[in-house]
Amino acid sequence: MADTFIMSTRQAAELDHAFERNGWTPAEVKQLSSGGLLAEVRKVVLGTSAIVDREQFGHIKALAEAMAPRSEATEPTADTFIRVDRAASSTYPDWMKKMMHPELEHTGPAEYDLTKVEQWLHDGQKNGKTMRGNAIYEHLKSNDMLDSCLGLADGLAIQKKGTAVFRKLYGGKAVFLWRSVVLSRDGGLYVPYLYERGDGVALSWRWLGNDWIGGYPALRFAS
Repeated sequence: MADTFIMSTRQAAELDHAFERNGWTPAEVKQLSSGGLLAEVRKVVLGTSAIVDREQFGHIKALAEAMAPRSEATEPTADTFIRVDRAASSTYPDWMKKMMHPELEHTGPAEYDLTKVEQWLHDGQKNGKTMRGNAIYEHLKSNDMLDSCLGLADGLAIQKKGTAVFRKLYGGKAVFLWRSVVLSRDGGLYVPYLYERGDGVALSWRWLGNDWIGGYPALRFAS
């Protein structure tokens, strides 16, 4: 048949010389002749494939992985599930004279998803406006909203989740825990809040005589 391959004596001699010149062993020639390895070599001869050494392949693979677009579906999911021991009492600063709402100290859900918590702003904080913390506090009290706000115990639980969770949900903001307003020994009212500091999440207290901006939302449980 016209398409039947027959190796001539000259071609066999050329191959024999090529194998010897390139340091092939009889065992390697036998391995080349088995399976589909020769078919892959033929692709190189025809120009439809290329030979890449292991080191070069490693560099190419690393570059491809670095340039590949990141998909949200492949990113690890942040653990935003919060558990709070409502029976335990939180540790307040030693400068505190009294809690303004001790009746709320042990109330609230024991478990919840932080992504479902509302970041609430008073109208006086929106559109670049600022307002005093005392006015926000009075609004929350007069509208019976304090019991839906998160408190110090919640803040401590959120703090333990670390920077990654906080940055994902509240990047660049300070979030306030209005359930736990306290009166200081010098007569001032203060509210706890969380903010990102360096590689961690810090908890501090803000005087209600200060101004509140749009980046200072109150954390509230969804109604």
